[in-house]
Amino acid sequence: MTVIAYLDICCFKRPFDDATADRIRREAEGVATILELTQAGALKLVHSPAHDFENDRNPREDRRLATRLWLETAAVSVATSSAIADRARALATLGFGPLDALHLAFAEASSARWFVTTDDRLLKLAARHREEFRVVVVTPDQLAIEAFGDQS
Repeated sequence: MTVIAYLDICCFKRPFDDATADRIRREAEGVATILELTQAGALKLVHSPAHDFENDRNPREDRRLATRLWLETAAVSVATSSAIADRARALATLGFGPLDALHLAFAEASSARWFVTTDDRLLKLAARHREEFRVVVVTPDQLAIEAFGDQS
């Protein structure tokens, strides 16, 4: 069975970060593994309008274009709806920023099993409210290891 994962934009940007820090290196390797699993058909990625909105605001053209190419490989696409907007508003009342809440709402609407992020604030807040989600919030390296064993 192929499972679905929703990566927020910070995951797609992680491979461009300075990998001299151990955490950044592990997360970048996790993203690479996730993209490999996607190509192998073991994992499906989600593409949402929130991805496009956030990515289009990136001033770095190289990162914006690379992220767009990765998003184009997504096998699952989810469109905006009033239910997603309502869910995002509800998540925002828990303390999530508007864009993070929107990404989480799209992830749930897509039936993703995992929401993948490198954002510490989002991770901590999601851990505090984990019972409120229909997705499991993890880092890229956690997904690569816990869900599939380390494929890298």
